[in-house]
Amino acid sequence: MKDFIQPYFTWTNFLLAAIALWGVFWLLRFLRQRMRNGVLFGRYQQPVTDGISTFLLLYEPFTILLLTLVFFFINPIMHGILLLLLGIASFGRIRDYLSGRIILAASLVEEGKRMETLKASGVISRVGRIGLYLQTGDSLQFINYSSLLIKGYTVTTGEEIGGYYQLYISVEGDEPPADALGWLADRFVSTPYLARSFKPELKWADDQANHISARVSVREEQHLRELLELMGEWGFPATIARK
Repeated sequence: MKDFIQPYFTWTNFLLAAIALWGVFWLLRFLRQRMRNGVLFGRYQQPVTDGISTFLLLYEPFTILLLTLVFFFINPIMHGILLLLLGIASFGRIRDYLSGRIILAASLVEEGKRMETLKASGVISRVGRIGLYLQTGDSLQFINYSSLLIKGYTVTTGEEIGGYYQLYISVEGDEPPADALGWLADRFVSTPYLARSFKPELKWADDQANHISARVSVREEQHLRELLELMGEWGFPATIARK
């Protein structure tokens, strides 16, 4: 049996499999990013984007598992010992990663949502592979996914709180920028009214070639009016879609 399967597990096949699997992964990530920045599928845009995100969530651990198996069978004894040692040394990180796949699959945990745990309460500012960052007042706390899965958590899925707003932006002017999304993103970087802990999310509104949907976080509630006035001066008047 070993002589039958051994020819298929070589370093060449390992590299080819890695290139193919990760090539598909980054291609889908690139496609998802393009879809977030422009309209490609009309009214089906959001369902397709959500479908790609869910697929990538499961595809990444599948790719890692498959490449690990190929690596193991290249030299079962030596590579088996190496994988065992790596598994023991990084057991906590592996557990956090797998717990994160379970939590993120629920599609409730995302940036801008309020989360309550046993020890902290705040707004999710960034979602990572092994944990997330929770903005609690003036501090930023890192919470690993294993802790959330074991101790439990609550996510507010209704109205967003704090300084997070959804804006509906009109692209006006005699000569609007060719890359309106990129132009706005560059301007937002130097805008003092926006919170630096959250990167503004910009995409073309569904079925609207001259409107942009943006999700931003202002530093203080009273800064929203100044932000809207400034955007009007840029030639991008905006209205609040929802908070």
